[in-house]
Amino acid sequence: MKTAWKYRAAALAALMIALLLVPASFAQDRMSDHDIENVMKNLKEDSKRFQSAFNSSIGHSTIRKTSQEKDAKGTVQTFRNQTEHMLDVFQDKHKADDTLPLVMATAKQVDGILGTVQLNGATMSTWAKCKSELHILGVQFNLPGY
Repeated sequence: MKTAWKYRAAALAALMIALLLVPASFAQDRMSDHDIENVMKNLKEDSKRFQSAFNSSIGHSTIRKTSQEKDAKGTVQTFRNQTEHMLDVFQDKHKADDTLPLVMATAKQVDGILGTVQLNGATMSTWAKCKSELHILGVQFNLPGY
């Protein structure tokens, strides 16, 4: 009888120690709306820089003066427009449920283009910033992809 009580007391003590060591919140801490808005502003500005670098760089690529160049520039323009629209909607409604998935889908199209056409390092570096910001937003809104 005393042995059973000792096991229960030890189990209870172990449980209490485990609960003290575990953080108070099991859910991932979400960034504040202000911080999310700032990430979206950064993405908007970086998408502008990326579009400028992309357009300059693609003009020197193997697909210059082709319909592929025109399509690629159009996709990048769409990406930039979507980032601006996403920020506008978030500032108004504090939601990105409808806009972020579209931005991420277009970003994957841009990734496909960048995988087939070799562009300069500045363009790729700017795109890496955009992808990093998309990753942050994806984590915040539980959207896999980046």
